[in-house]
Amino acid sequence: MAINTDKALVLSPRRSAGTLPLWLARILALFCVIACLVLGLAGLLLPIIPGLLFLALAAMIAARHIPSLDRWLRKNRTMRSYLDSGQGFFSLHFLEKIRFVAWLCLKVCIDSLSLLFRVLFRLSTYRPKG
Repeated sequence: MAINTDKALVLSPRRSAGTLPLWLARILALFCVIACLVLGLAGLLLPIIPGLLFLALAAMIAARHIPSLDRWLRKNRTMRSYLDSGQGFFSLHFLEKIRFVAWLCLKVCIDSLSLLFRVLFRLSTYRPKG
């Protein structure tokens, strides 16, 4: 009986030369999440640092390693679009990764401004009952 090697499943793939061990990748991801959380919280207090951008990046990195967080974040339409756009990130070349991160940062900033203007509009048109 011949085995079709084109469709054969590889149960234990070997790591390529450029990939990190899983434990090291998780430690680096944890470090990035903590750094983004600290910068994000500082950005909520300081107007110079874009806090929502760093909080969104922390959520995206953490969702990649915590499936329950990924499911919870995908319930939100905006976060779902961020998570979907980052699916093939690790297969990109270095310059493409830089370009992707720059566009993602711009998108988060625009979405943050849009949210701010919507909240300000709702507050300006709010009339208390009485």
